[in-house]
Amino acid sequence: MSEGWDALMQKRMLEGGRIIRTDTAPASTKTSVIHKTKPVLIHFAPLSMLSPAMRHLFLTLPLFLIASLSPVHANPEIPVAVAQSFGSAIANNLLLLKGTGTTGEPTEWTAYSRDAFRPEEVLRISVKLEAGQWQAQAAGAGSRVLDRVPGKLLDFSKVRYRSADARIIAAKSAALAQATFASIDYQLASNSETGLPEWGLALKDNTGYEVGFIVISAETGAVSFQDWTPKVPSSTVTAEGEEGERAAKAVKRAARKAWDWTDNARKETRGFFRELFR
Repeated sequence: MSEGWDALMQKRMLEGGRIIRTDTAPASTKTSVIHKTKPVLIHFAPLSMLSPAMRHLFLTLPLFLIASLSPVHANPEIPVAVAQSFGSAIANNLLLLKGTGTTGEPTEWTAYSRDAFRPEEVLRISVKLEAGQWQAQAAGAGSRVLDRVPGKLLDFSKVRYRSADARIIAAKSAALAQATFASIDYQLASNSETGLPEWGLALKDNTGYEVGFIVISAETGAVSFQDWTPKVPSSTVTAEGEEGERAAKAVKRAARKAWDWTDNARKETRGFFRELFR
């Protein structure tokens, strides 16, 4: 170390300041910061000391790293668990995910998959979190498992907002609508027209009454539909208002019905499911 460098360090120590070495000293000493209360600290040089090219690299590198991680699929544990238990053919044919009556992240999901060998059949699979691991088990099959079957398969490569993200978005929308809820029923299915995955969340109070329903893009997080239904309808509605309200209700009912994937668990009695996955 040169005498000039020693003198400069001593001066900075006395002043309680900082210095960052930029001469030909070993790399390990080039980022040492000298402070009179902390003899040796590791610090980065201010951006103003870097060249424009280096500043650009420094600022864009974190964004690049984040971008490389951005396609983190929502709830990937579900198709992974299904694939581990039943194979990729079943996991790649998932149509619908449902998580019912939870206040937080569901620890049990019901997955519905189109049978790759019997296209008219739907397979019901229960996916539970047990001892920290997601386990998938057969839970039924047949042509009457669902009243209505989603027309398109789920594309998990486009699902970037998981159920926890959808819950946060729904909670913010509920707060703006001055609606309170105690639990959420989750559904993930593909839009029948665009094929893009969407979350359909039914928000319920502590009696089980549905106080709101919201549809959120699982790809972008955008809200495409929301309805916050008061328990007691307004008593100050005019004739014109009644007609408009009826029309609005019809639109809302149609939007809500599109998400009515009723599970006929009590009707379905097929017995080949266990044999299929032996």
